Amino acid sequence: MRPSVKLGGFKILRDVAFGSIIPPEKRERFPIEFCRLVAGRGINLPYFTCASESSGRGLDFVIDSRSGKAVSQLTADRFPETAPALAEAAILSIFPHKSNPMVMGSILDMFREQEIEPEAMAISSSAISIVLGTEVVDRAASALFGPFRFSAYRTPSDWKLAQKGKERLYKEVVASYQEKKPKVYGLEWRESLALLHVRLSSGDLGALGTAFRRLAESGLLISFLLSNPSPHRGEVNLFFCLPGSERNCAEMLRRLLAEDAAVEVSPVALFSMNGPHFGDRYGIAKDLLEALDRAQVKPKAFSCSIASITGVVSTDQVESTTGAIRSCFDVPSVIKHE
Repeated sequence: MRPSVKLGGFKILRDVAFGSIIPPEKRERFPIEFCRLVAGRGINLPYFTCASESSGRGLDFVIDSRSGKAVSQLTADRFPETAPALAEAAILSIFPHKSNPMVMGSILDMFREQEIEPEAMAISSSAISIVLGTEVVDRAASALFGPFRFSAYRTPSDWKLAQKGKERLYKEVVASYQEKKPKVYGLEWRESLALLHVRLSSGDLGALGTAFRRLAESGLLISFLLSNPSPHRGEVNLFFCLPGSERNCAEMLRRLLAEDAAVEVSPVALFSMNGPHFGDRYGIAKDLLEALDRAQVKPKAFSCSIASITGVVSTDQVESTTGAIRSCFDVPSVIKHE
């Protein structure tokens, strides 16, 4: 039996709806168009991810369930060929993970054992966020007490007791004002990273869990991850960053995954920032994607999850990306990690 990993805690955001869109081929600006559409109606995106592929940019998103009908109508009117089917969902957020691949590996192992298939996943600097169907989220939360120990509660019953009276509080912390420039706590950069794009069968997520645990044993950190919709049934797209040369990372991962898994690698830089209203104020993703577009920066992968924004860009676009971020956010400091 593997020893449990100690973490701080986890939260569940309920009463939300999940949607996934694969835009028409070569429609690279689709994420901007979608964010403009929902921001124009004042709809928040507590979870939004997209990634660049040759066929366009697929995206996953989560909205408050009360906005589901409005978003369905908006997308059907504006994008009739790609209107998503919305499903009732919840977001399970686990923190802090300290970029340790063992945490994600243990989560994927637990999903395999519990026969739970996540709708979407993202890793930011602050939390691992997993979108789950409402019918499995409580089972997933209880199963976390197998691979993990939590400082605030020892058992699922302790956790449930601690949540009483807080369910509405999590959903009611909504910004009541609109700054001209939203504030961030700081902008952080990590360079000399490899972005790995892995295509594998959804049934092979267990093998990926094993791969992540092997990466942890090698002392490597995963500072970014997101899943992305695939046009092929039964296929999963994952994008994540590892330190080191792209060649070494690719060879290591290919040894750990199934033979039919496809791995593409590129050298990148990663930016991340947190803000007091990122998870509950509409227009955040729209503002940043528009600023990057004006600066001719095309993110390879982009994630807004709860209170964090994370993006992956080419290594030669660090300065232009920083300028674009400063143009629409109040950034007190820029920190570059080795």
